[in-house]
Amino acid sequence: MQGQAYNQRELLYVAHRGLATAYPENTFIAFEAALRSGVDMLEIDIHCTADGKLVVIHDETIDRTSNSSGHVGRLTLEALKQFDFGLHKGEAFKGQRILLLAEVLDLIKKYPQKLLIEIKEPQLYSGIENKLIEQLKVHNMPTEKVIIQSFNTHCIQNIASMDLDYELGVLISKRKYWFRMPNFKKISTYAKYINPQYTLINRRFMKKANDYGLSVLPYTVNQKRVATKLIKLGVDGLISDNPEKLM
Repeated sequence: MQGQAYNQRELLYVAHRGLATAYPENTFIAFEAALRSGVDMLEIDIHCTADGKLVVIHDETIDRTSNSSGHVGRLTLEALKQFDFGLHKGEAFKGQRILLLAEVLDLIKKYPQKLLIEIKEPQLYSGIENKLIEQLKVHNMPTEKVIIQSFNTHCIQNIASMDLDYELGVLISKRKYWFRMPNFKKISTYAKYINPQYTLINRRFMKKANDYGLSVLPYTVNQKRVATKLIKLGVDGLISDNPEKLM
């Protein structure tokens, strides 16, 4: 078992954008470090380039994580490959380039962990769900090795309608659900996971999730005291920038 047990229950540790506290997020070096650390799952984010390539990056712009600026969807892969995605974390990480989803799929196949793929801003990229599924099929990714999630419920419902065997998840934001609960019943009809911002977790949230058979992986949990509280409330795992420190 990769993760530790709590009261005889296995807890899943998910590396959020790799080991993002110690390394530049969503880069090869961060992913490899995470996979070697013994986490249960690697979480990544995808956007689509101007020439239709799926790349691994969190923001819709490269401003925060590279030495340049611009919108991912307005830049070609060739242009994006010219920029450095490690320098913002320090000189020691100079030379990290933006990754194709295909490169991460090749990497994850060498390890036992699952891959948790978040589709970012799907409304910006027509047909991104189909592009993702095509990539997974081309790389012969076993369905049990991949989970697909998004904040956009229409995107996840669209994938569910394809009647594939990939596990699906819905991300729950604090901004949208601070004053109201998600529709657990409806989400359970097309997804297996409901993954909220961790401050939304309470006994009522967990009871609703359990009542409808939904697994709960809160994000982004980086402190042990927070992790301990969430584990006691019964979460199924923790999405963290530094899961190796929580394990």
